[in-house]
Amino acid sequence: MKGRRIQIEVIDGKAQFPLLEQPGDYAGPVMGFSGPVPAVFFLKPNARDPNAPKCARAIQHVVSPPHVFTEEPDGTLTITASIGDMHGSQSDGYHCYLTKGEWIKC
Repeated sequence: MKGRRIQIEVIDGKAQFPLLEQPGDYAGPVMGFSGPVPAVFFLKPNARDPNAPKCARAIQHVVSPPHVFTEEPDGTLTITASIGDMHGSQSDGYHCYLTKGEWIKC
């Protein structure tokens, strides 16, 4: 699935939480939401599937480190390593990579 990179709005010098609506939407990296490290926020491609677990429906995020964020020449984002699917003891059903804005299931 090709994702949509959503721009982070800045008001009075402060980044606003990104409005992510469609499965595959992602935003960031942005500072100020996860302590002193940059974060990328996203809705995984299965976020609106009728049988998706509750944890899959929520906006999720990863931080650097341990992930590495690379902005590609076309404005898309690559995140390495893979984005896990576990939330405590529950899987969200979508272990994946984001490569040049494309969600690739593991």
